[in-house]
Amino acid sequence: MSASLGPDPSLGPSPNPTNTKSIRIALIAGEASGDRLAADLVRSIQKKTAGLSFFGMGGESMRAAGVHIEQDFAGLSVVGIVEALWHYRRLRTVLERMKRMLASQRPDLLILVDYAEFNLRLADYAKSIGLKVLFYVSPQLWAWRPSRIHRMVGRIDGMAVLFPFEVPYYQAVGIPVRFIGNPLVDDVRPSGTVEQLRQSFGLGLAKEKPILGLFPGSRESEWRRHMPTLLQLAEQMMAKGVQPVVSVASGLEVDEIEQARRHPGIQWVRGRSVDLMASCDALVVASGTATLEAGLLKIPMVVIYRLSWLSYGLLRLFVHVKDIALVNIVAGRRIVQELIQSLFTLQNLGEETHRLLFDEAYRRTMVEALGDVKESLGEGGASDRLADWVLELVLIPPPRGPSE
Repeated sequence: MSASLGPDPSLGPSPNPTNTKSIRIALIAGEASGDRLAADLVRSIQKKTAGLSFFGMGGESMRAAGVHIEQDFAGLSVVGIVEALWHYRRLRTVLERMKRMLASQRPDLLILVDYAEFNLRLADYAKSIGLKVLFYVSPQLWAWRPSRIHRMVGRIDGMAVLFPFEVPYYQAVGIPVRFIGNPLVDDVRPSGTVEQLRQSFGLGLAKEKPILGLFPGSRESEWRRHMPTLLQLAEQMMAKGVQPVVSVASGLEVDEIEQARRHPGIQWVRGRSVDLMASCDALVVASGTATLEAGLLKIPMVVIYRLSWLSYGLLRLFVHVKDIALVNIVAGRRIVQELIQSLFTLQNLGEETHRLLFDEAYRRTMVEALGDVKESLGEGGASDRLADWVLELVLIPPPRGPSE
């Protein structure tokens, strides 16, 4: 058990198998963020050792990285207790299909990427048939249902966490854990200067007008609950000389997108979310990974979220944190405002967005605090460190560098 970023010496040296082509790794990701993490991990493994094969559940990022996709996760990403119950039958069908896949193909290692409730159930089954299991991205035990950790004891062979404060949870129950760093530190790198990016998006020169990025989320339910208010905000901000730009997640297809695109004066960008964030003076961001991406770019933001009232009421019975935005959780204090549920109104959003765009002292204070968050997440290399652990678990020692 180790909380360090380096190899775990307790595992000892491992023999190098004579035929790496016989080693097969299964990966399970249930939404876009996990798909990207899994794809980056596969590429890191491939750089270190050739010939391994990968298969499982994922999307376009994993497919592009060379993973054979047995099950696409399209339509499986849901948030909220009620929403999960509504999709229960489909989720159950896919879970049973993944169990059959594992039983028939018996991979040397199963890597479960985030998507906690689904993957914890799959971990139970995988261990029951004798598979080795690595969990990548800890369930948010520090936020709600910490008792879930006891389900993992004896069911997973390792937990790779993205935040240092998560390590003690697993150490306390004897689960091998490593803080590998946060992959976003490597991934959140704009492809050009602000001026270049703005020109590539058709947003004009850097100081021509303030640009407000609207990031409603990557799920259909998020789009439908957030966009009506965000469109009203966009119209309000245009009257103040602000250029609103809406981020449309790659792969998101809902009828409301085409309806919303008819609003004059609003620009739309599909994909390239990091580049778009870097192009903006301020952001409105749905709670999730995107808040941490914005934090690493040090772009002032306000965080929003809206669930069904029934789901929200049920979650309040279990959630034990004051803040839900990752940037605030990592900082240990509220540095960006959260407009959640009843607070997510046009008036509140308009007032906070105005401060973000036009109150220079307020902006500067937030940018400095976001810089502290970025520093706390380390220097990058998370996928490479996790790749080394994967190779240890499948009995391939990681290659030594020239200085070793």
